[in-house]
Amino acid sequence: MTPKQLHVLQTVRDVAKSIPDKNGKTYENTLSAICITESDAGQYTIGDFKHKTSFTKASLGPMQIQVATARHVSQNVKKLRWLNNLSDVQLAGRLLGDIKLSAQVATHYVVLLQNRRVDHFCAISGYNGGTANYTYYNRVMKNMQIVNHLVSAGKLS
Repeated sequence: MTPKQLHVLQTVRDVAKSIPDKNGKTYENTLSAICITESDAGQYTIGDFKHKTSFTKASLGPMQIQVATARHVSQNVKKLRWLNNLSDVQLAGRLLGDIKLSAQVATHYVVLLQNRRVDHFCAISGYNGGTANYTYYNRVMKNMQIVNHLVSAGKLS
């Protein structure tokens, strides 16, 4: 991992530690693994663009958030309601360039999924648009091993 990737992952972790689910649990390791899965820890910040007609429908930033997902989260999370004041283009730009905002939206989204779905597997599958996405879940769990190694080596806290 490059220093830039480690910075992205540490930012994601710091944000995730501050946003617990309804039981007080935080998901910094899960969000870090999702970040690696989605963007290789910030290396690829635009996804799903070739198949879409508009930049605002792409997956953006280190957490690969779509504008529609950010809007959904902002309707359910009071602290993020200010996102509703942005145009789709403004919101897309913020998701693309603001690591902390990308991490906040992603963390709140995982917490919403975790609070509403029957188990961790379904919550993680839901992050990538499914209810039982084994391929995606397995990729995230494989990247969880990388996260655990980085934490144990002292490269992430």
